[in-house]
Amino acid sequence: MLPDWRLVNTGTSKYINPDWPIPVDLSYSNATLKTGASGGFPVGDVNWFPAQKAAWLAQRNAEYTSIETALQAGHVTAVNSGGALPVEFTLKQNFPNPFNPTTTIDYTLPASSRVLLKVYDVLGREIRTLVDDRQIAGDHSVKLDGSNLASGVYFYRLQAGTYAETRKLLLLR
Repeated sequence: MLPDWRLVNTGTSKYINPDWPIPVDLSYSNATLKTGASGGFPVGDVNWFPAQKAAWLAQRNAEYTSIETALQAGHVTAVNSGGALPVEFTLKQNFPNPFNPTTTIDYTLPASSRVLLKVYDVLGREIRTLVDDRQIAGDHSVKLDGSNLASGVYFYRLQAGTYAETRKLLLLR
């Protein structure tokens, strides 16, 4: 049934345009678009595909029922209860230190920020950029692979918002 705004009582046609509904098959000709969306459903309007729409509605209803059951039972298993967001910026000491050939650098962000994490040699020359991106609040971890670096002392510096901190790391071969 068409929405009321499309209907016209002209006596000859009940539609606004006499060629409505469109006499052309507008379904996808590309087979990948018929299964390209999440769950293998069609991309775009599933109303063009009644069988797939019925399957999508059945899946959606099953997911809603599962969520409602978990909520009513008092246990929700799909939410990470990792705790609250950090309240301050922190740059932790890399681990292990000294390292050979890889180490992990952990840091926390109390708010979404543009983050710049770089590694420098003892002369202050930039060796590597580990992070140069906007990141969400929370705990973050980056691996540094020093397999192509010489043994020695290096520094890593985190800049996020107005926060900046530098720490020392040691690569031993």
